[in-house]
Amino acid sequence: MDYEGWCWPGAAYYPNFLNPQAQEYYASLYSLDTFNVAWTWNDMDEPSLFNGPEITMSKDSLHYGRWEHREVHNMYGMAHLQCMFSGHLKRSNGQLRPFILARAFSAGSQRFGIWPE
Repeated sequence: MDYEGWCWPGAAYYPNFLNPQAQEYYASLYSLDTFNVAWTWNDMDEPSLFNGPEITMSKDSLHYGRWEHREVHNMYGMAHLQCMFSGHLKRSNGQLRPFILARAFSAGSQRFGIWPE
């Protein structure tokens, strides 16, 4: 399921980050051919909406694996973050740990947003 909602930039589309094919595709967008930056600041990684009865995607929307959004709402941003992280990591052949700053950070996500030592 890809979801369309209305947020501050206008129409916003939220990929199904629980789908392995979506994860692979999204991670590929961070290759050096298409994304030549060493870090990411992502301000739109959770489904916050300005339209509809709820301020997120409908809680009964189905994600990959038939998970309802109400069950994975807090995991959505983390799944998105993992896509970004693996995309950045792939382009350095696992040698450089990327810096990623995201609004939807949750417990455990700090492991994906730290510069290498």
